Amino acid sequence: MISSGPRWQPTPALSRSVLLPIVLAGVGLAAGRVELVLLGVPLIVGTALALGGTRPPDGVPRVRAIGPKITDVGRPATVAVEIEPSEAQMITTVLVPESPGSLAERVATAAPAEQPRHIVGESTPTTWGTQVLARPDHLVVGADALFIAGPVTAAPRTAQVLPAVTTTLPPGPLPARPAGMVGAHRSQRPGEGTELHDVSPFAPGDRLRRIDWRVTARQAGPHELLYTRHTQVDADADVICCLDSRFDLQPEVRLWSEPATPEDSHDAGPRSIDIGVDTVASIAAAYIAHGDRVGVLDLTRQMDTVRLGSGSRHLLRLRTYLARHTHRPGTADTSALPRRVPRFPPGAVVVVASVFMDDAVAALATSWRRSGHPVLAVDVLPTPVVRMADPAATLAARVVIAERDERLRSLAASGVLVTSAEPAALALSLTRLRRVAGRARR
Repeated sequence: MISSGPRWQPTPALSRSVLLPIVLAGVGLAAGRVELVLLGVPLIVGTALALGGTRPPDGVPRVRAIGPKITDVGRPATVAVEIEPSEAQMITTVLVPESPGSLAERVATAAPAEQPRHIVGESTPTTWGTQVLARPDHLVVGADALFIAGPVTAAPRTAQVLPAVTTTLPPGPLPARPAGMVGAHRSQRPGEGTELHDVSPFAPGDRLRRIDWRVTARQAGPHELLYTRHTQVDADADVICCLDSRFDLQPEVRLWSEPATPEDSHDAGPRSIDIGVDTVASIAAAYIAHGDRVGVLDLTRQMDTVRLGSGSRHLLRLRTYLARHTHRPGTADTSALPRRVPRFPPGAVVVVASVFMDDAVAALATSWRRSGHPVLAVDVLPTPVVRMADPAATLAARVVIAERDERLRSLAASGVLVTSAEPAALALSLTRLRRVAGRARR
């Protein structure tokens, strides 16, 4: 298939190979010097042989990139540049960088062929969101570089890069009021389950397959009774993961007021929004793996949420939502959070991922805890590094960090479980959150 966009154009080499022999012939005839005329003969003969008495090729071959539509952060994605057959003598195309945002680009050259050619490369996305995996800009050369087409800016190959589930977490707690009758958590209601509740004499309504023959056989005498085993219902949890995406901060405090770019996550380490998205994805994967229902709420987009659901398809839906709809603010957005947020199911576990730079998100977490929800506050701020030349700016930064630490202590005093986003600390906090949920049920 031939594209109708770029056209063949003569190069300066063709102009020189034609004009220079004419100039030499004119000067040689005017000056009576035959050697100047003979000097231009090889140029005329070489140009004639290169052109072969034909015009430029009929059309320009199409060059396009082929690659995955969805991939994960940190997973190498194979991208191929397809070059369709043509009469071109050489095609030079720019392949994908080693990683998105990298300045180092690779150039590949392909010779003509009768079948489509594929130049294969790899690109490893370093951050989530819509990323350009390949942009096969190319230049087509024909007839010993006497005609060229391009350079052509080809359509980029983009992919939806999903946040990676980087942390293996234990199963979370059971909410105060389980909404389901199946799951991986032990409840305190007697019924069909796996955890033993008690062993009691057989009563009307008990099933025969629940009879405990070992306990029954230990009896002796005329008053023998049948004993049955009663178990506890295995229930599931409702989990709401709330993400505060108003701030995108990096470790260097002096850079907090500068716009964020995807390259910053690759050069200076993950920013707070990256840690928050990865934390929400990991917690959601941990709960969904145990049969629980998980929903995601971006506190800045209260009307656009992912409702409670379970299963591998729902986990893919959650990760796609995080990658597609989580915005990366240019600077810290100090606008107030919505006054009203969707109401959660009674007793649902609430996970809040934020940097807690203001009182608004802390007030929301406290209100949810007072409503009876087990609340886990995950601090996603990277370890602050205060390196400033101005003593006044250094003092101001330390005051802001001290206010944030005091805010986290107030949350802990109000019953909210506060933890960092480190995998070990997060796993330990989820285990401790079980006790909070257990006290709420009692």
